[in-house]
Amino acid sequence: MKSQPVSIEMKDCAVNLQNVRLLQRLNLSLGGSQIVHLQGANGSGKTTFLRALVGELPITGKLTVGGGVPSSIQARQACVYVPTDVYLPEDLQVHEYLRFMAAAWEMPAEPLMNLAVQFALTPWLNAWPSVLSRGTRQKVALVAAFGLARPITLLDEPFGTLDRTSKAVLLRAIEGRRDAGGLVLATAHGDELAALRPTVLELGDGGTLTLHPAQA
Repeated sequence: MKSQPVSIEMKDCAVNLQNVRLLQRLNLSLGGSQIVHLQGANGSGKTTFLRALVGELPITGKLTVGGGVPSSIQARQACVYVPTDVYLPEDLQVHEYLRFMAAAWEMPAEPLMNLAVQFALTPWLNAWPSVLSRGTRQKVALVAAFGLARPITLLDEPFGTLDRTSKAVLLRAIEGRRDAGGLVLATAHGDELAALRPTVLELGDGGTLTLHPAQA
């Protein structure tokens, strides 16, 4: 699989749903080797913004993710998204799902299985998704996301259901993706990301985006 551009580029974008404009005047350019904390008031559209980036909501204007338009093969190869409510296929046990994801991306399963151990998922590797808690499902999705090591990682409130140990594991994984040249864009209500000194992307009223550089 060829190398993917590590970038998100938006020019004069807007998100519309059922003739209602949810976000507008979106302009943004993000590159690799950085962690970006997407901030905004409740209801400002942070989840809407992330969903539009991966093609789950219609967007107008010029948008490329990893060099491709949302939902294109190029964008899907470059980007992975972990929402707040994770779906896992009900006909695969956890270890089967992780091995399937690795095979689908033509990658070894070992990084995913090692990360599963770090997230304390060993007791759940033979479990079916139907018996997993919301937090455990999220851990599985995070293992897949970071184990696949895509150039762009999008995370919607990834810390909310995690215990202290798992939060520390996630922070190391985020830091590792940045150090490997990746772009991590995440929402978080708490201050968990502060220790990594992220760039802050503020989503304001009407969908205006303001970048605040990372503090030294």
